[in-house]
Amino acid sequence: MERRQLSRKRIEVDVEIAQAGKERCYGFAVDISRQGVSVQLWKGQLPAHQRSVILNFRIWTGRETLYRKMYARVVHSDSQTIGLEFTEHDFVAEAIVNDLMHYQKHERRRQASGAGNASGSQALHRGETEHPSV
Repeated sequence: MERRQLSRKRIEVDVEIAQAGKERCYGFAVDISRQGVSVQLWKGQLPAHQRSVILNFRIWTGRETLYRKMYARVVHSDSQTIGLEFTEHDFVAEAIVNDLMHYQKHERRRQASGAGNASGSQALHRGETEHPSV
């Protein structure tokens, strides 16, 4: 398929997915290319008919948290994973993807394992970040 021609890079960056008139979903990007991203959800889910969304990425740089917003089209969705495609030739989206690929090495995301760290998950649900002081 054409949208898979570019190689994807493994990343792990928090993302909030906004949809008009609906509750927000939360998850993390698991792989990305200049054409699209795959998101693993940990809270919420997209309606089956949802076709476009706003992605709000939260990137830890090692010193501060950057916030990046971009638009995407839903190309695949199931209960836990969403495949999204960016607008072709969108220079802003390309710059955001470059930021994500560069800074993802600095991301200190705390992932709940099994029953997990409830306080960390609750902090992320509230939109807070848990990063150690540098």
